[in-house]
Amino acid sequence: MKCHCARSASLAVMLAVASTAWCQDTSPQSLFPLPPLPSVASGYPVSRAAATDALWGDNQVSPVQTAPAPLSPTQKDTGLSTDYADAMKGGYESCSTCMGGGCNRCGCGGYVYANALVMSRTKSCGFVPSVDSVTGDQRLNFCNSEFGSIWRGGMEVGAGWCFGSNCCGCCTNAVELVYWGLYPTQSSIHSFDNMNSTIDFSDLTYNGAPANNAFQNAEAQKVANSWGFNSVEANIVGNCSGCGPFGCGMCGCCCGSCGNRWGFGYTAGFRYMNIFDRFIYSSTPNFDFQDPAALNYLVATQNNLFGFQLGGGMQYCVTNNFRAYAIGKAGIYDNSVTALQRVYGTQGNAITNNGPFNGNDFVVRTAPMATLATSAQLDLGGRWAMTDHWTLNFGYHVLGVAGVANVDNNIHTGNFQNWDGIAFTNRCGNFLVHGVFAGAVYCF
Repeated sequence: MKCHCARSASLAVMLAVASTAWCQDTSPQSLFPLPPLPSVASGYPVSRAAATDALWGDNQVSPVQTAPAPLSPTQKDTGLSTDYADAMKGGYESCSTCMGGGCNRCGCGGYVYANALVMSRTKSCGFVPSVDSVTGDQRLNFCNSEFGSIWRGGMEVGAGWCFGSNCCGCCTNAVELVYWGLYPTQSSIHSFDNMNSTIDFSDLTYNGAPANNAFQNAEAQKVANSWGFNSVEANIVGNCSGCGPFGCGMCGCCCGSCGNRWGFGYTAGFRYMNIFDRFIYSSTPNFDFQDPAALNYLVATQNNLFGFQLGGGMQYCVTNNFRAYAIGKAGIYDNSVTALQRVYGTQGNAITNNGPFNGNDFVVRTAPMATLATSAQLDLGGRWAMTDHWTLNFGYHVLGVAGVANVDNNIHTGNFQNWDGIAFTNRCGNFLVHGVFAGAVYCF
């Protein structure tokens, strides 16, 4: 009897719970008949109860529903979180995870930057102005081994104003002004004892004597070269997708912006470049280059290039703070070329002794000559975001210009009475510089 009573009590409790929580009528017809009313077995009345969705959670479909319950006016279906949605697009981080709140930390103000440059020029090789007067062996060589691979300092500064924004609020466009140049320095090589020049100066006299007297059987000779480069750019730059390498994309943390670690951009604008080159070949019958009998042969060229350039770049977010980038530019220019040829010493200029310019000082200046020139520049580098506003910038520059006048192609070896031929400046040379840079960018 105790056992049967316990079973009856347990059954009564289970029926009571089932009748209030789980035994909901889900349809007009049930697969099982309801217990008789009142229930004789349990002793408790059983009746049908209205279904309620409170037990099934918000917006969940219960067995008595065929669609989700409508949202109230104060509710909003937010769907997936922003971070999750960005991750599903392929990025590893969203704008909200970036330092300073993502790309939009750079704002739409502007930026300034400065870099220190250390670069070298690659030049052609092969001109030998001096040989041994006895053996004929080379004594001086104006070539790449002596005058190339000489590293020179310079600087680069730029400033820009940003406008426009992308999906993450990062400014995508900018108008910028950039200058970079290399400090002009002179390098030289010397040789001593018993030298003859490969250049024939017999069409010139100096201080009442043949000019060749200073260059034949000389005791000391020297070749010096100096050159310089300056560039000014006015560009419109823009970032087409993601966090590109231009404008305010140089600053802050844009890693994973809009779900993409890659960013691309463009640049277009006007550019002015100045390239000058100078060659001085000095010779003296004794060991003093300031001696009244010493002479110098000077060749100097000047290139002023005005033109238009186009370019593009890409940037990749390696980490939250570090980005690698590559930028390429190509331009076409009108090059205005001038040149100077002169033989002189402490006693003045050498004199032309024959031909149509007989009796004139040998100082030949060319009027500006126009020619077509082209350029290509490649920048490879990295940027490290130290704060929301400050970024370290470092990398490698290489610039090549074709269609320029340099001294390598304009040194004459004789016939100095032909001023017209000397005045025609060869403009088929090239100019190639490369080197490293390092500096900082500040965005505001």
